[in-house]
Order: sequence, then C-alpha cells, then structure tokens
Amino acid sequence: MKRAIPALFAITALGGCLEYTPMYKVGATTHETNVTRAQCNTFAANSVPVMLVTDWIPIYGANGRIVGHRTEVYDANEGRRYSEQQRCMEREGYARVSIPYCKDEDIAGRSYRPLTTSPPLTGSICAIRQQGGGRVIVDLNKPAG
Repeated sequence: MKRAIPALFAITALGGCLEYTPMYKVGATTHETNVTRAQCNTFAANSVPVMLVTDWIPIYGANGRIVGHRTEVYDANEGRRYSEQQRCMEREGYARVSIPYCKDEDIAGRSYRPLTTSPPLTGSICAIRQQGGGRVIVDLNKPAG
C-alpha cells in the first residue's frame, strides 16, 4: 500500500502532461481570448480581494514543550478568486476543454502556423509546447507553406 500511493501520484501527475486544458470558445481569436481573460481576472480581483492570513505553527521539542515556531502566510481567498475568474469566462461563452498534445511523429519535419482563431475541435487539432512554457494550437491538416 505504501508503494501504491506514490505510484498513483506519479501517474496522476503525468496525466496532466498529455493534454492541454484551456478555456476555449469556438470562433474566438487569440486577442479576444486574452482580453476576456484579463477582464475576468480584473473582475475576480475586485470581487474577491486578497485576504492574507498568517498562521503561527509551534515546533515541539522531545519533551513535548514548544521550543520555537514558524509562520506561514497565505491568501485565504485565492481559491474563491480563481473560481470567480472561471465563472466569468463561462459567462462569456468559454468552457474548459481538453486538447491533446501533438505527437512527435505527427509534426516531425513539418511546420505549422499557430491558429489565431479557435476552430471547432476535431481529431486534427492539437497543442504544441513552446520554449518558455507557452502552448499553441495547430491543425495537422493545414501545414504551413
């Protein structure tokens, strides 16, 4: 059982590497999506402000007495603010989707232009990781050039 938990965690963590899960709206341009996301981030930040909480955590010695402490500071509203941002995007017509990453053999030796407008999701649509952590969506049926 002790070995099963780390293995399950590793499989779950790797599962996140197989698909790109953006907020997506068919027909929206990259610019429109970025503007909507910025507006929703601002709305969420104004609706659910930062609420910093400082926790004092005692450190106990071998005899059970407190020998020191450490503090942790966190934003108690972070989760609520994220949820509000997601609801705002949904009100604007966006939905969370799963887009598979392109397989190496599908893109080897070919170049693709990033899509600037979100097409209907078909089997030829996939995501490519870029240096720096960004991602772009391409249509394998429409190579560049």
